[in-house]
Amino acid sequence: MSDIEEILVSFHETRMLVDTKLREYLANREPLLAMLQESIDYTLFSGGKRIRPLFCFIVGELYDIPRSTLLSLGCALEMIHTASLIMDDLPHMDDAKIRRGKPANHMIYGQDVAALASIGLLTRAYEVVLKDPQLPADKKAPIVGELARVVGIDGMVGGQFVDLKHANASMDKSVLEFIHTNKTASLFVASGTTAAIVADATQEEIEALKGYAMHLGFAFQILDDLLDVLGKVEEVGKSLQSDKANFVTFYGVEGSKALVQKHTSDAINAAGIFEGKNQKLIALAQMLLKRKS
Repeated sequence: MSDIEEILVSFHETRMLVDTKLREYLANREPLLAMLQESIDYTLFSGGKRIRPLFCFIVGELYDIPRSTLLSLGCALEMIHTASLIMDDLPHMDDAKIRRGKPANHMIYGQDVAALASIGLLTRAYEVVLKDPQLPADKKAPIVGELARVVGIDGMVGGQFVDLKHANASMDKSVLEFIHTNKTASLFVASGTTAAIVADATQEEIEALKGYAMHLGFAFQILDDLLDVLGKVEEVGKSLQSDKANFVTFYGVEGSKALVQKHTSDAINAAGIFEGKNQKLIALAQMLLKRKS
């Protein structure tokens, strides 16, 4: 089995494992909360790739940590990611009408319920990590601290703020890079570094994982911008042709394609510290390079 075939098997297994556990973590038996539950499930189980949990598990494998130990963390990462999508799509944020080929959450359940679904997912993410008996007790506070930082002002909140208030045709490249370092790449980074916390990884290894994930996050975002210009709504599964400045605005189509290749290569190079065990990290980067949505 090739490395790409092996990562595809891991990809499928991760989706099944994470989806099953997510349903357990978010099960609701209170009839009064039925619409809130529907809103959460609508986006959480709408075909997400589960890339962040997969990356988390791959990092665990580098240190022989079983998926069962990292499962709550993988689910927490997916809850945070889904919460950010729901929030981003709201009219006073990115004002997106379509997500994963379906109407955005607020188009079905309203802005009020969508906002509460997002907040509910964020808080449940911290809860499942703190309550998980599989995770070492001394690792829970550092993990939740890192997740909270990534969600907050120094991460996704800050990135979204700058995206809302400073993203325009006249902004410079440093603003664009700030937005996507915080809004997109930071959660990729946390998916690796939180698993590394559990593994007692060395600082050198953590820095290598940060570099890998940061480059992977940028490659992912630039490819997203290319799909916004070149893709079809039915394939990409969301609203296209955003009027915001993006990587294609600055670098053009061919320049952006070259940047995707460069960031992917840089990610693979960063994983070199794990030589002999980094086949899945390399395959993951190569798999994301070929995505269509």
